[in-house]
Amino acid sequence: MDILISVIIPVYNRDYCLTRCLDSVRSQSFTDWECILVDDGSTDQTLSVCRRYAAADSRFRVYSQPNGGASVARNRGLELAQGGYIAFIDSDDWVEGDYLQLLYDSADENTMPFCGQEVKDSFGTFVREAPVKSDRSYRLDRSDHHLPGLLIEHLFGGVLTGPVCKLYNRNIIEKHHISFPPDIRWGEDLIFNCTYYLHISQLKGVPLSLYHVIKQKVSLTENSIYDFFLTDVNQRLCDCVFDFSKAKSLDDPAYKAHIVDYYVLLFFRTISGVLCVHEQVPWRKRYERMKWLVIRADRDKFKKSMFRPDILGYKSMAVYFRMPVLLFLFYEIKYLFLFLRNKTTY
Repeated sequence: MDILISVIIPVYNRDYCLTRCLDSVRSQSFTDWECILVDDGSTDQTLSVCRRYAAADSRFRVYSQPNGGASVARNRGLELAQGGYIAFIDSDDWVEGDYLQLLYDSADENTMPFCGQEVKDSFGTFVREAPVKSDRSYRLDRSDHHLPGLLIEHLFGGVLTGPVCKLYNRNIIEKHHISFPPDIRWGEDLIFNCTYYLHISQLKGVPLSLYHVIKQKVSLTENSIYDFFLTDVNQRLCDCVFDFSKAKSLDDPAYKAHIVDYYVLLFFRTISGVLCVHEQVPWRKRYERMKWLVIRADRDKFKKSMFRPDILGYKSMAVYFRMPVLLFLFYEIKYLFLFLRNKTTY
């Protein structure tokens, strides 16, 4: 059998919903695929479910590894893949029967196809849809006047953010040594994608919602919480987006304003992480980290937001004028307020 598409599914403790995902792969109208299941140290019956599918259909291949997170599992899948194209599916989710066929029909060496997705909660209730509205091709350069609108809609939190809903060319991934950063647990998908987008010439829309996301109720791991404040995850994410935009000469004013807003959003997401490490990190270290973040910030990106008549405006002003002590006091008071409110509640 010629393997044209390698489907990579990292799995961890999903024995209660995995069959829905794997059934949707097995029922694809496109048949020249392999499905690489990377069990990331599951402690339930997930591995048994994977092996059952592999025993029934040789196109399913199962590998088990100690728990290392989704990035490590996806990278392992990339190492094992034999197909010309790569499709990622999350184990909670499922896809329509023509998912692979329609994406494959729109792919070529330098074109990434992408489709829409529908999001439901774990009870099956509709949450939202991220539709792809056109089957047009988008050149990844400043000459395509439709590209900025697409990126504004889908690059930050849309279907161009994560690894699903698209096909990757395996040759490009291998040639440029593209992988998911294994040392972070938030934002690794967009870093991977922006790196990949540097090496292709266009995107191709498939105007159907072929991918179905099932939102599970999960909380951030301790590592993810620390990532927000004690590491440079968000700065790495912003740098990757800016590098991609610069390399492709994307200077549309609306798009440039949008990525500046994204920078500000991620900066304050990082800053607010001080609330999560309050019990584990002494105050002096919290303040030194806050000071380092404020001094390192690109102050010019806060010019617009500091004129807002709300708390974001005041915080942006503190960053622009390099006043970390004001931000630190704000979050210390906020933490105290939250602590007293929770104590009163219980």
